[in-house]
Amino acid sequence: MNSEATTFREAIALVLRACRAALPFFLSIETWLMVAVAAVTVGGFWLAFMGDLRSLVAFGAAVGYLALRSMLHARRILGWPFL
Repeated sequence: MNSEATTFREAIALVLRACRAALPFFLSIETWLMVAVAAVTVGGFWLAFMGDLRSLVAFGAAVGYLALRSMLHARRILGWPFL
C-alpha cells in the first residue's frame, strides 16, 4: 500500500481508508470500557484530592474493571490483545 499522497484528493482518500480501517476498533466494547475506566480513575483522583470518601468507590470501580475484563476475555466476548 502506497501511503504517500501527492495531491489533496489522494490525501483525503488515504485518510478515509484509515478511518474505515480503524472504525471497528473505535466501535468495540473494549475501547469504551477503557475510556470509562480512564474517566473513573480521573474522577477518583479528583475526589481523593478533595478529600471525599466516594473516591474509594471510584477506585473500586476501576479495579472491578480488571475483573470484568478478565471475565469477558475468559468467556471469549473480548479478544485477547496482542495475540
